[in-house]
Amino acid sequence: MHTERLLFIIPPYFNVDDYMGAAPGASLPAFTIPYGLLSMDAYLKAHCQNALDVRILDLNLPLRQAIDSGNADGVLETFDTLVTDTVADFAPTIVGISALFNITFRYLRDMASIVRRAAPTALIVAGGGLPSAGFMHVLDQCPDIDAVCRGEGELPMAALIDADDKTALLDQHASWITRNGLARGKQPAHTFIEELDAIPMLDYDMVRLDDYNNRSIDKRFAGQPKREMAIHTSRGCPFLCVFCSNPSLHGRQVRAMSVERVAREVARMKDEYGLTVLMIEDDHFLFDRDRAKAVLRALAPLKIRIEFPNGIAVYNIDDELASLLGAAGASTVALAVESGSDHVLNKIIKKPLKVGMVKEKVQLLRKYGVQSHVFIVLGLPGEMDEHREQTRQLLLDAGFDWAHIFCAQPIFGSRLHEICVDKGYIDQGEFLQQITAKPIIRAPGVDPEHIGRFAYALNLEVNFVHNFNLREGNLDAARRYFLNVVEKYPDHALGHHALARALDKAGDATGAREAMGRFEYIVGEDPWWYDHARHFGLLDAPGATASTAHHLAA
Repeated sequence: MHTERLLFIIPPYFNVDDYMGAAPGASLPAFTIPYGLLSMDAYLKAHCQNALDVRILDLNLPLRQAIDSGNADGVLETFDTLVTDTVADFAPTIVGISALFNITFRYLRDMASIVRRAAPTALIVAGGGLPSAGFMHVLDQCPDIDAVCRGEGELPMAALIDADDKTALLDQHASWITRNGLARGKQPAHTFIEELDAIPMLDYDMVRLDDYNNRSIDKRFAGQPKREMAIHTSRGCPFLCVFCSNPSLHGRQVRAMSVERVAREVARMKDEYGLTVLMIEDDHFLFDRDRAKAVLRALAPLKIRIEFPNGIAVYNIDDELASLLGAAGASTVALAVESGSDHVLNKIIKKPLKVGMVKEKVQLLRKYGVQSHVFIVLGLPGEMDEHREQTRQLLLDAGFDWAHIFCAQPIFGSRLHEICVDKGYIDQGEFLQQITAKPIIRAPGVDPEHIGRFAYALNLEVNFVHNFNLREGNLDAARRYFLNVVEKYPDHALGHHALARALDKAGDATGAREAMGRFEYIVGEDPWWYDHARHFGLLDAPGATASTAHHLAA
């Protein structure tokens, strides 16, 4: 028995140029704790025969610090230094690069090259959603990566760590794919952990929890002391939503922790790490509604706040579930609605949801004090202007507390990626070098520039101009949300305008004047914001709301 030293590297999953003034109004992605790597760390240390030392290097953290400082000059050189210094200090025998999203593809080659230069004899492997689905591209374009893991990594990595002949193991194991394997025509297969309770409790001391303490989507609590932590109580999803790559990573058979294990782990998070906000990040928490209810009953005595930031299945919400969510401390759930068009939902996304049930479920949640956020995806091939207008009408009518509006991205491993490649809706060469979150799909009825403008204008219209809480007189909630926006993005003109309206309705004339003054200054200095304010009728009458997203997408 000997000691292996395993270094996990997480490349950036966003592009610095998107957030340094090039895209007004852009919002940083959520910084999520590397739950999958912590799961692997716990499993490997418990089950491997060889001794193991593990370290995690998340390069998103220095990138976020650079953006927060307003100076990202030299950030790529910083990555080089960080990786080189970490490799020199830790001397890893195995380096695993974890890449979840398309946008990380361009970093893979560079990260592997830096590692190879610093540790010539180390094995360099890649895993996560992107390499798992795009293994042929990764092995073709990243010469310093020795192998790619297909799907979940606990069992394949355990086999690698304990193997005497690691090169042979990589060639022979069902879930590892190498260039030799590709040449033989090998297709890698999943190796899943069937019993998630077999994964030991996670060691959260592997990361700085303070670095991952801002995922919360309920902005009523922004700025308040908290300790956010995440849990994935299940893996897998039986559906094949067109834009989702989850089945390619975790499979379609749902595997779940026992209710007792969930309760023990969350209680430990609270007792040992000071958890106050639990983020349940399952891809399909409601796959078994009775189990979901049992989990909520088990969590209720802990008196914590709970959020579901990844979206839950709208159709599975009933009165009892909504009541249990409220009783367990769920303050906000994200609803995976995706579109306000039944045609898009049923014929394009292949989602078992009817638009007509959405508003009822939102009202049911509100009955028990649970806020509803909504996820919307625009720009799928086959979606037309009429479908986007139906989505707009749903957003204005259903009573969501906040809308998260995304432009469709052809993620490796999704049916959308296959469709876009087959139909020529993306330039594959350009796509592989993509390092931006901007829309890139060009299909009948879908122009990427139009979709990008429409999506952002719809965000402004729904979340600011026609904000539900502002309309309904829920002024404290509205104020807190708008205040969070302008604190994070001081030049967000419509955030200041909406804040002014909320303060004015609440009787804070001084605060309202200050916020309106900031709005007027920004639109006077920035033509981009001036155009948006003009299109929404906010210049002639600051309280007016007479416009639609279509004006800005035209």
